[in-house]
Amino acid sequence: MNKLIIGFLIGLLLYGCDNTNPDTARKLKQGMITGSDEGASFNWKGIAFAEPPTGALRWRAPRPAAAWEGTRSATEFRSACFQPGGLFGGSDETWSGSEDCLYLNVWSPALTKDEALTQKLPVMMWIHGGANVIGSTDSYDPSQLVEKHQVIVVTVPYRMSSLGWFRHPAFRQDGTSQADQSGNYGTLDTILALNWIKENITSFGGDVDNVTIFGESAGGHNVIALFASPLASGLFDKVIMQSGIVSVPALAAAENYYPDSYISDAISGREVINELLIQDGQANNREQAKEIQDAMALEDIARFARNKTPTELLSAERAARPRKAGMTRAFPDGHVIRSEGIEASFTDSQVPRTPIILGTNRDESKLFNAMKPRLVTWGEAGGLYSVIGRMPLEILRPAYYDAISEYGSEFWKLRAADRPASQLVDSGHSDTFVYRFDWDELPEINNVDYARLIGAGHALELLFLFGTALDSTLVKQLVVRDSHPEAKILSEQMQSYWAEFAYTGAPGRGRNGDLPMWSQWSNEPGAAKTMILDSASDGGLTMLDVAYSEAHLLDRLATDSRLTAREQCETLFGLSYSSDDDISSESWNSFADGTCSGLDYSELIKQIDNREGNSDGD
Repeated sequence: MNKLIIGFLIGLLLYGCDNTNPDTARKLKQGMITGSDEGASFNWKGIAFAEPPTGALRWRAPRPAAAWEGTRSATEFRSACFQPGGLFGGSDETWSGSEDCLYLNVWSPALTKDEALTQKLPVMMWIHGGANVIGSTDSYDPSQLVEKHQVIVVTVPYRMSSLGWFRHPAFRQDGTSQADQSGNYGTLDTILALNWIKENITSFGGDVDNVTIFGESAGGHNVIALFASPLASGLFDKVIMQSGIVSVPALAAAENYYPDSYISDAISGREVINELLIQDGQANNREQAKEIQDAMALEDIARFARNKTPTELLSAERAARPRKAGMTRAFPDGHVIRSEGIEASFTDSQVPRTPIILGTNRDESKLFNAMKPRLVTWGEAGGLYSVIGRMPLEILRPAYYDAISEYGSEFWKLRAADRPASQLVDSGHSDTFVYRFDWDELPEINNVDYARLIGAGHALELLFLFGTALDSTLVKQLVVRDSHPEAKILSEQMQSYWAEFAYTGAPGRGRNGDLPMWSQWSNEPGAAKTMILDSASDGGLTMLDVAYSEAHLLDRLATDSRLTAREQCETLFGLSYSSDDDISSESWNSFADGTCSGLDYSELIKQIDNREGNSDGD
């Protein structure tokens, strides 16, 4: 059931058969390729844009792919980047993917080689989600968007976990560049992909001067990291961040030993080396490992770590995870990401900025809360669903479940959309747009109301943006059922808005000019601010004055009758515990006249630290 839930929320994006067609021949900077003909669109899969980041290139900025002789076939996806298996990467036993993974994919309308050279179509670069720990490009089929709206879509992979974001003084030795030393290798992979687009996309019919970057969850974070990166300036022209986060960890936390409390807002490179030393049998415990590491020369540490397998490295990372670390995020190193962090790009009117769409789903937190045994009973599926295995059987306290999911989701919108939008507009950036995805017409399965259990949950909008998924049998039967016709309409409307934004920098009334006007965010009281994306029977597409502030949400929480006084405090504590979800200390200390600060949260901390529902994003 775990795989089923994730599958119908972010996967099941099915592809047709590949058929090589000579019209798909394209000349790249590195050499010739041929792709696949899927009727109204062509695609090219597994195009190398970087040298394999292995051996001496592990923990280095990516190097452009070398040229090749002859013509390469680009009809098959290449391996995903190395990652743990299981739900949200939660398996301790299985691993998948490869370090040799920097291969992108391109979709275009069906244009001959000569026709492509005469076109200047908008380019959209997609960055997948997965907490910067899991995910792959082969889960997404943008062919509908490409065919209906005549755009080019490029899907790009990037190094993840400690292979993608890792800081240690051992990798800042002489002969390394500022990019090599940054620790932001996953971010640098996406920047190199943008450079590849600048050099090659003309051959596919794309306009090098009209590139939109878009991504969801961790992919949304990676998109907004590019928005804040001086190195990415000029490489893209528009931004769409879907359900992302904007926080960054402290550099000191990423490369120093943990304090005795083991609380840190990032996985420490030094602590990962400690765990590798323990795994290697050189140390029996952390204290011994620290002594050994401190005595090692930096070049020996670098050699030691580079000789470890990806499995050994990520196993050490998992063992080294501290309390409160939150999601893997880009580092404010001062070169790849400005030292003030991502949020500074929302307030500094002197830096280059582009039109931007920010948005979240109304029930973001429900996908994660549905996994918590203390909130939802799970058991063996029966009857027609017996082949699934385990699935949800009952929401234990529905009103409580609704309440904590509501606050988690609304705080997500505040941090990922409303606050950044307000900051951007205050600093003079008017080309700012916000949405909330509200579609929740899920069916009842085995007496469980999935509209209440999942609702407009995290990642659900991907089924609509990449619309081929809605026509798969499993999604029709388990997700949309009788709502399929309206779901298809909403999918077409969303694609129309996204494509119009890619063409013009404003979603407007969509590509055909027949949708409700999606206007810019306004900080004026009472002004419509957020485009609600929903089915016609549930209100449809509507601009509303939906905007959250921390003070407003905390005032509601303090008087919410669905929660006891202690549950109100626990809800606030849960919202503020993870490092990428901080509540200001002033708000925490003043909430409920300060009564929350003296309570014992040890049991709640155990649940969070055991990863029960720690919604790092995906």
